[in-house]
Amino acid sequence: MASLDLDRIIADTCDLIRAGGENPGDTEERSVAALRGIAERTGAAVTLQEVAPGRQNLRAAMGPEGAPTILFLGHSDVVPAGEGWSGAPFEPRVADDRIVGRGSTDMKGGLAAVIAAMAAVSRVVPGIRLELLCTVDEEDRATGVHAALPELDMPDAIACIVAEPTDLDVVVACRGASNLIVDLVGASAHAGRPEEGASAISAASRLVQLVDARHADARAADPDPLLGSASWNVGTITGGSGTSMVPRQCTVTVDRRTMPGEDPEAILAELLDDARADLAASGIAGAERITLTGRVDMAMPGFRTSPEAAVATSAAAAVQRFGAPGRTTGWTAACEGGFIAEHLGVPTIILGPGDVTTQAHQPDEYVPVAHLDIAAKAYVLTVLRLSEQAQVR
Repeated sequence: MASLDLDRIIADTCDLIRAGGENPGDTEERSVAALRGIAERTGAAVTLQEVAPGRQNLRAAMGPEGAPTILFLGHSDVVPAGEGWSGAPFEPRVADDRIVGRGSTDMKGGLAAVIAAMAAVSRVVPGIRLELLCTVDEEDRATGVHAALPELDMPDAIACIVAEPTDLDVVVACRGASNLIVDLVGASAHAGRPEEGASAISAASRLVQLVDARHADARAADPDPLLGSASWNVGTITGGSGTSMVPRQCTVTVDRRTMPGEDPEAILAELLDDARADLAASGIAGAERITLTGRVDMAMPGFRTSPEAAVATSAAAAVQRFGAPGRTTGWTAACEGGFIAEHLGVPTIILGPGDVTTQAHQPDEYVPVAHLDIAAKAYVLTVLRLSEQAQVR
């Protein structure tokens, strides 16, 4: 892998970290500009799609149109830095064979490794087409990928590799994620005579119990061997106007991690039906005056790829060749790979440097330099093997 320059990958990772892109709270504009510069320096053709002011999806392509295509997927935003850092979160520090900085592992390091790998492959197999789709807003509402899909016409795609941090495991199955919002509206009254009102918060408390019961049922069911179980979690409750008033309104947000093939709209409809039936039988004062409505605020589908798919076996063999375990496994986190698997109908895997569980989304986030090296080499070897199978030169 003489054509891969690890020092350059490290420098590019650091440049991308400096560019920031906290979401929510900022835009990805500087991060996308930095990534564009890196991609164009290596010879990629770059196009941008404006999703919102300061927020642009990026596509970088190498190789001829119409050729068998391998799509890499990433995102340019990072979660807010938060507190507890030993140094400035967006001033990368390279020490002890790791790069420390917000976004180092999720996922600026993966992006730098992908661009380096694309350039290395294109020098030896110019007939293969390689594309990187880098979306905005992955960490919040996934508006970037929703904007990208209508323009993502890739009939020649043969595989998708998501460069999220997997600790260099090859992920062939991934849970989805959905945010459900339930609004409860009752009737206000003086707190001295609460029976004259209809408490939306009392109704919400019963909804929380239903959600907790569903989570317990999901945990008790036979787990999927790769993905475990679906999960439910109440994230926020807001409601009421004052201590001396019966609360008329309350809003509950629910995180529901879905299994591949589950429909968040159907999940929400069932929850609302059961909550309404439970409320009617509850005996809560004014229960008949309380309404429940809901909406799916965000839905990110899961996916499942055969472990025997060429992209999965090639990636596992590549990672193992360079000294990492390269286990074929599932992921209980969520990513945008499910959108691509659904839209393009191609085998999709997740493979990237760093660990989403122990390194991402926390103070002093870091990516091991060795992971960047192995990831870039594994991307190259995986694409070379896929191009051989597709008889591309």
